[in-house]
Amino acid sequence: MKWLKRMAIGILALYVLVCVGLYFVQERLLFRPSKLSESHVFRAGEEVEIKVADDISLNCLWLRKRNSKGVILYLHGNRGSNQRCLYQAQSGLTGNGYDVFMPDYRGYGKSDGKIHSEQQMHDDAQAVYNFLKKNYPEEKIIISGYSMGSGMATKLAAENNPNQLFLIAPYYSIIDMKNRYVPLIPNFLLKYHLRNDRNVMDIDCPITIFHGTKDEVLPYDSSVKLKKLRPNDIRLITLQDVSHRRAIFHPLVRQTIGELLP
Repeated sequence: MKWLKRMAIGILALYVLVCVGLYFVQERLLFRPSKLSESHVFRAGEEVEIKVADDISLNCLWLRKRNSKGVILYLHGNRGSNQRCLYQAQSGLTGNGYDVFMPDYRGYGKSDGKIHSEQQMHDDAQAVYNFLKKNYPEEKIIISGYSMGSGMATKLAAENNPNQLFLIAPYYSIIDMKNRYVPLIPNFLLKYHLRNDRNVMDIDCPITIFHGTKDEVLPYDSSVKLKKLRPNDIRLITLQDVSHRRAIFHPLVRQTIGELLP
């Protein structure tokens, strides 16, 4: 029986080590930034630096039009930088008479610093939103969040008064994603919860979700579950046979956004 006890102790010790290890590598698992040199020139847009807490500057791209109808704040996913995500925005969000504003998160692109907490992410997003409110009437601000960016997008929409919210391939919450893949890891070890499920309950503006049925990163039923929270208030556009990274390029995204924008 001693060997059973030793085995149990060994398994428990391994479990604790795995939990501790996951706690300290969360940022590496969640965030995949690409840095850009200060000399990098984007193929479109005007660069804007927004000061946030800790004397950090966020590098943002502003795609402006003459006589624009308003602005779409685009919060991109967890990979790359605005160099990569510019094509996403141009494919899915431009051409509707609206400017597009794209912040790079801390540590992404030319932005300073490093992400170290969820509150920091929400505070930075709010600082960007405050900048836009100085340049546009709030009723002309549209929020769009793709993948990881959906978590900041729903929080912003819940705490402000944008015209509309568009979510592309969102998650239900990071807790939900953890429970799908590593359910034995306790929730209290997560630094990042990003509760889209809670945030959508406090949003007053129209909500439209786009999600591919073959999403291999954030399952389609994440959006189905979000819609069920407010079935009469959330519109879900199903992208048949579309993967995670192709969702924002689907023609239905540009078409539907163009139809719904005032």
